[in-house]
Amino acid sequence: MDRLVLRDLAVFETVARHRSFTAAAAELGISQSSLSYAVSQLESRIGMALLARTTRNVSLTQAGQRLLDMLVPALKDIDAGLASLQEMRATISGSVRLTMVPVAFETILRPALKSFRATFPNVSVEVSIDEGLSDIVSEGFDGGIRFNTLIEKDMISVPLTPSTAVSIVASPDYLGKRGVPAYPEDLVHHACIGYRFVSSTRLYKWPLAKGKKKAEYETDGTLVFNDGEAIRAAALDGLGLAYVFRSQVRNDIDLGNLVQVLMDWLPDLPGFSLYYPNRARTAPAFRAMIDHLRTTRSLTI
Repeated sequence: MDRLVLRDLAVFETVARHRSFTAAAAELGISQSSLSYAVSQLESRIGMALLARTTRNVSLTQAGQRLLDMLVPALKDIDAGLASLQEMRATISGSVRLTMVPVAFETILRPALKSFRATFPNVSVEVSIDEGLSDIVSEGFDGGIRFNTLIEKDMISVPLTPSTAVSIVASPDYLGKRGVPAYPEDLVHHACIGYRFVSSTRLYKWPLAKGKKKAEYETDGTLVFNDGEAIRAAALDGLGLAYVFRSQVRNDIDLGNLVQVLMDWLPDLPGFSLYYPNRARTAPAFRAMIDHLRTTRSLTI
């Protein structure tokens, strides 16, 4: 539906209720000519006259009365819905504790946090950001954000992103000295910065794929970090190739400080999900956070 129709319907309802363009204009704070134009546009869309106008009064046609009969309860429902939202904003309180990896905070929670705080000012939010896989039950978190594939089966999972793009990057200076790898097998001739999982302590293997060809590259362990931002910094310093989330280095790539390589060998990783224990009842503050994240992600995907 054309959103202007909703505006014109509201104008029509006000004119019809007052049976006067003058009184309607005073209520809405707009000119009578604007009201007349909006009603005329509505009549043109419907293809029927809604108001019978004379120099002295305004009356409803049969079609106008029928439309008004439909509009009155619908507008009351909308008013009631808006009132309930305002009440929800005022009444929902409490705290929300979340855990997540840094990239999940930057790409998912941070963009939504300002609007959440504005909508629910009585809800306090505490966020633990680390590279480990926290046990949300034993550590007292309401929920967390992880890759879909890392969520335990006994948890409720709310998908937030369909997939996560990655890149292998290096500084122009490094590539100028060591060359640009064209195939996965070229990586053995390069310094590849490794990532060690905090929880399991194992080294992450770079997943590579092109068509039906799939491979995993295991870094040699000569330079290893357990933090994504440290890996990005090492790449910027010219210390080697880094396998990172594209969102982490998008600005660096745009500025020319980092260059992507082997782009056609990099499938997206699984998307992120919000997860929480399978409890019979979810606290109102945390439910508000769940709904807010789902809404904001649907608007950006």
